[in-house]
Amino acid sequence: MLKLISLLCTAALVALLFISWRLHEAHHIIGLQQQDLKSNKEKIADKNSQLIALSILTETNSQALAALTANAEKNGVLLRERLHTIEALTRENETLRNWAATKLPDDVIRLQQRPTFTRGEDYRQWLSDNHPLPAP
Repeated sequence: MLKLISLLCTAALVALLFISWRLHEAHHIIGLQQQDLKSNKEKIADKNSQLIALSILTETNSQALAALTANAEKNGVLLRERLHTIEALTRENETLRNWAATKLPDDVIRLQQRPTFTRGEDYRQWLSDNHPLPAP
Protein backbone atom coordinates (compact mmCIF):
# COMPACT_ATOMS: atom_id res chain seq x y z
CA MET A 1 0.00 0.00 0.00
CA LEU A 2 2.85 2.32 0.87
CA LYS A 3 4.44 1.53 -2.49
CA LEU A 4 1.22 2.47 -4.23
CA ILE A 5 1.02 5.81 -2.38
CA SER A 6 4.71 6.42 -3.13
CA LEU A 7 4.14 5.60 -6.78
CA LEU A 8 1.09 7.88 -6.93
CA CYS A 9 3.04 10.72 -5.26
CA THR A 10 5.91 10.24 -7.71
CA ALA A 11 3.46 10.22 -10.63
CA ALA A 12 1.79 13.37 -9.27
CA LEU A 13 5.20 15.02 -8.84
CA VAL A 14 6.20 14.12 -12.42
CA ALA A 15 2.86 15.42 -13.70
CA LEU A 16 3.32 18.63 -11.68
CA LEU A 17 6.86 19.08 -13.05
CA PHE A 18 5.61 18.46 -16.60
CA ILE A 19 2.79 20.98 -16.17
CA SER A 20 5.23 23.48 -14.63
CA TRP A 21 7.61 23.04 -17.56
CA ARG A 22 4.74 23.52 -20.07
CA LEU A 23 3.57 26.60 -18.18
CA HIS A 24 7.10 28.05 -18.29
CA GLU A 25 7.28 27.36 -22.04
CA ALA A 26 3.87 29.01 -22.52
CA HIS A 27 5.05 32.13 -20.63
CA HIS A 28 8.18 32.24 -22.78
CA ILE A 29 6.13 31.95 -25.98
CA ILE A 30 3.73 34.63 -24.74
CA GLY A 31 6.70 36.93 -24.06
CA LEU A 32 8.05 36.38 -27.56
CA GLN A 33 4.64 36.99 -29.07
CA GLN A 34 4.28 40.20 -27.06
CA GLN A 35 7.65 41.38 -28.41
CA ASP A 36 6.57 40.49 -31.94
CA LEU A 37 3.28 42.28 -31.39
CA LYS A 38 5.07 45.40 -30.15
CA SER A 39 7.46 45.28 -33.12
CA ASN A 40 4.55 44.84 -35.53
CA LYS A 41 2.68 47.75 -33.94
CA GLU A 42 5.76 49.97 -34.43
CA LYS A 43 6.06 48.85 -38.05
CA ILE A 44 2.38 49.53 -38.65
CA ALA A 45 2.68 52.98 -37.05
CA ASP A 46 5.68 53.72 -39.28
CA LYS A 47 3.86 52.54 -42.40
CA ASN A 48 0.80 54.53 -41.36
CA SER A 49 2.86 57.71 -41.06
CA GLN A 50 4.38 57.00 -44.48
CA LEU A 51 0.91 56.55 -45.95
CA ILE A 52 -0.23 59.82 -44.39
CA ALA A 53 2.81 61.59 -45.86
CA LEU A 54 2.11 60.05 -49.28
CA SER A 55 -1.52 61.06 -49.03
CA ILE A 56 -0.54 64.65 -48.28
CA LEU A 57 1.98 64.61 -51.13
CA THR A 58 -0.62 63.16 -53.51
CA GLU A 59 -3.11 65.84 -52.53
CA THR A 60 -0.50 68.57 -53.03
CA ASN A 61 0.45 67.12 -56.43
CA SER A 62 -3.20 66.91 -57.43
CA GLN A 63 -3.73 70.56 -56.55
CA ALA A 64 -0.58 71.57 -58.44
CA LEU A 65 -1.68 69.52 -61.45
CA ALA A 66 -5.10 71.16 -61.40
CA ALA A 67 -3.48 74.61 -61.27
CA LEU A 68 -1.09 73.76 -64.10
CA THR A 69 -3.91 72.34 -66.19
CA ALA A 70 -5.98 75.48 -65.63
CA ASN A 71 -3.00 77.64 -66.62
CA ALA A 72 -2.39 75.54 -69.72
CA GLU A 73 -6.02 75.88 -70.76
CA LYS A 74 -5.92 79.63 -70.11
CA ASN A 75 -2.74 79.95 -72.14
CA GLY A 76 -4.28 77.91 -74.94
CA VAL A 77 -7.29 80.21 -75.03
CA LEU A 78 -5.06 83.30 -75.05
CA LEU A 79 -2.94 81.83 -77.85
CA ARG A 80 -5.99 81.01 -79.95
CA GLU A 81 -7.35 84.54 -79.39
CA ARG A 82 -4.01 86.03 -80.41
CA LEU A 83 -3.85 83.91 -83.56
CA HIS A 84 -7.42 84.88 -84.48
CA THR A 85 -6.58 88.55 -83.92
CA ILE A 86 -3.50 88.28 -86.14
CA GLU A 87 -5.50 86.49 -88.83
CA ALA A 88 -8.27 89.09 -88.66
CA LEU A 89 -5.79 91.96 -88.88
CA THR A 90 -3.99 90.28 -91.75
CA ARG A 91 -7.26 89.80 -93.67
CA GLU A 92 -8.39 93.40 -93.05
CA ASN A 93 -5.16 95.26 -93.81
CA GLU A 94 -3.54 94.76 -97.20
CA THR A 95 -0.31 96.49 -96.13
CA LEU A 96 0.01 94.16 -93.15
CA ARG A 97 -0.78 91.17 -95.38
CA ASN A 98 1.97 92.15 -97.82
CA TRP A 99 4.43 92.78 -94.97
CA ALA A 100 3.66 89.37 -93.42
CA ALA A 101 4.15 87.65 -96.78
CA THR A 102 7.61 89.11 -97.40
CA LYS A 103 10.63 86.94 -96.76
CA LEU A 104 12.96 87.88 -93.90
CA PRO A 105 16.45 89.04 -94.87
CA ASP A 106 19.16 86.37 -94.79
CA ASP A 107 20.96 88.06 -91.87
CA VAL A 108 17.80 87.85 -89.74
CA ILE A 109 17.23 84.22 -90.73
CA ARG A 110 20.79 83.35 -89.66
CA LEU A 111 20.19 85.00 -86.28
CA GLN A 112 17.16 82.78 -85.73
CA GLN A 113 18.88 79.50 -86.63
CA ARG A 114 19.41 77.01 -83.84
CA PRO A 115 19.77 73.24 -83.63
CA THR A 116 16.90 70.83 -83.15
CA PHE A 117 16.47 69.77 -79.52
CA THR A 118 14.97 66.53 -78.25
CA ARG A 119 15.43 67.12 -74.53
CA GLY A 120 15.01 70.11 -72.28
CA GLU A 121 18.52 69.57 -70.90
CA ASP A 122 19.97 69.97 -74.41
CA TYR A 123 18.14 73.27 -74.83
CA ARG A 124 19.33 74.57 -71.44
CA GLN A 125 22.89 73.57 -72.30
CA TRP A 126 22.64 75.31 -75.67
CA LEU A 127 21.39 78.47 -73.93
CA SER A 128 24.28 78.29 -71.45
CA ASP A 129 26.92 77.94 -74.16
CA ASN A 130 28.51 81.05 -75.65
CA HIS A 131 27.30 81.34 -79.25
CA PRO A 132 28.97 83.99 -81.42
CA LEU A 133 26.84 85.73 -83.99
CA PRO A 134 26.98 84.04 -87.41
CA ALA A 135 29.34 85.58 -89.91
CA PRO A 136 27.62 87.47 -92.75
